[in-house]
Amino acid sequence: MSQDLLEALKAHMLWLRARGGTRLDKPWADFAGVSFTGCTLTRARLPGARFDYADISSGDFESADLFAASFDSATLFRANFKKADLRGANFKNAMLAEADFTGADLTGGLLFDARPGDRKMAEQLGRRTGADLTNADLSNAVGDGAAFKGALLAGAILRGVDLSRANLRGADLTGADLSGANLAGADLRAACLTAADLTNCSLEGANTELSMGLDAEGGAQKRLDPDLRLAIARHCTWAQTFGAKGSQANFTDQDLRGFVLANLDLSAAVFKGANLDGVNMRGGNFLLCDFTDAHLANCDMTGAQLRGTCFKNAVLEGSNLSDADFTEADILNHERKPTGRKWPANLLGARLVNCNVKGARFDGANMIGADTSDTDFSTASLVGTRR
Repeated sequence: MSQDLLEALKAHMLWLRARGGTRLDKPWADFAGVSFTGCTLTRARLPGARFDYADISSGDFESADLFAASFDSATLFRANFKKADLRGANFKNAMLAEADFTGADLTGGLLFDARPGDRKMAEQLGRRTGADLTNADLSNAVGDGAAFKGALLAGAILRGVDLSRANLRGADLTGADLSGANLAGADLRAACLTAADLTNCSLEGANTELSMGLDAEGGAQKRLDPDLRLAIARHCTWAQTFGAKGSQANFTDQDLRGFVLANLDLSAAVFKGANLDGVNMRGGNFLLCDFTDAHLANCDMTGAQLRGTCFKNAVLEGSNLSDADFTEADILNHERKPTGRKWPANLLGARLVNCNVKGARFDGANMIGADTSDTDFSTASLVGTRR
């Protein structure tokens, strides 16, 4: 960062405190690559500014003019963009976990660079491909026609936001709060809306082809408890980033009866000693989860992915396990590539009394000491199972 810009920032701080100074007014300012966590840029005028690869976590941009600014690959964890002018801003590959966009203007825009030189601003068209907006707060933001293609928006707060005709193709909106949002005409192809709150959300004319998390008629699924929705959202981020962001869901000893976990991805979540009696887990992904000592009586786990999952001493009496997959899970390396090693499902001492296991696969599972009374395994696969 140039000395001139540093002096301008100091003057801006004095101006904000009414101690003299001057408002920061630096179109095209270059903050690229700087580490400036917790900075205060409230009401600053920075159209066309570059924040590429900068770390401005917890930065305050409230009411700032950031028209066509570039935040490519920037770290903006818990940044405040309330009421900011972000028309045409570029958040490609940015990390915006828990950022607050309440009242921000995210519509399209293009700022032409009239300065001499070959480098222009024509590429800053508001593209947000690959942006990470995990737990971001975009309440009442205006984003008509905005592009968030492939964005990670797990847990984002988008209450009342106008995203009509927005490009959300392939976006991950797991656990997002979209209550009252306008998604009319939006492109939601292959988007994930699992556990999202779609109360009073308009989806009229939206393309939801291959999207996940909607019911058979393309509408919202049953609304989840807010705390559970947030836990799922943060767990989704944790799983997708290999623990770099978000947090692992831990439901140890919790009473989850009455919740619906159908079709959710809770891979590697912890459910030790939890009470899930009667819970609908149909079609869910519970790969490598830990259900040690958990109560899962009369659950519907039809078609669930349970590879490498631990059910040590768990109670699954009367549960529907038809077509469930209890086979071995691949052990991956840090690049998410298979190592060739396997992690078997563990049902040591589990209670599998009077269960429906039609079409279920237990290949390679440890079932030593499991109580399988009144359960017919004739149509289940037990290749290499230890019993």
